[in-house]
Amino acid sequence: MWPSDDAQTTFWEAEAESLEQTPTSGTAEAEALVHLLGGGGAYVRTGVLLLPKPWLGREGEIAVRLGASHVGYQQWKLGQLAPAQSFLLLSAERLIDELDQICLENRSRATLLVSLLGLPLTALRPDERSKFWHFMHGAFSKRPCSLLLALPEMASSALPSDPEQWQESGRLAHWQL
Repeated sequence: MWPSDDAQTTFWEAEAESLEQTPTSGTAEAEALVHLLGGGGAYVRTGVLLLPKPWLGREGEIAVRLGASHVGYQQWKLGQLAPAQSFLLLSAERLIDELDQICLENRSRATLLVSLLGLPLTALRPDERSKFWHFMHGAFSKRPCSLLLALPEMASSALPSDPEQWQESGRLAHWQL
């Protein structure tokens, strides 16, 4: 026997109501960061979103929830390699140039979430990684979209060495859903 229309309506209303009542504090921090980056309040519009292990591989879903476009760095990079190329020759400067190139591509949203950067960042020498994070925090400006770098929260060697600086400027968020 099928439930009546009234029973289905009641079920869906209850479901919608429970979603509305669910605290969004888990995503509020990330949403506030996207708003800060995309709202024109920051001169340098780059941020870091730390992801817990269960959300790794779901960055596209996170981007949709945040109203952002998404690019997986590794897939993008594969499309850039020459057929015979066997080394990536990673450096801070090259990684910054590539992120700049990604930002300049047409996007449908004001914010771009870039994922799968953890491995390239850990491959950099510590001085190169420091140079990368310093530039991303203070000089990666005047791009057509804001940039949100999604990284695993447990990838300590890929993360900025001075997370306090990012946190104090409101440009570091944790995804907690």
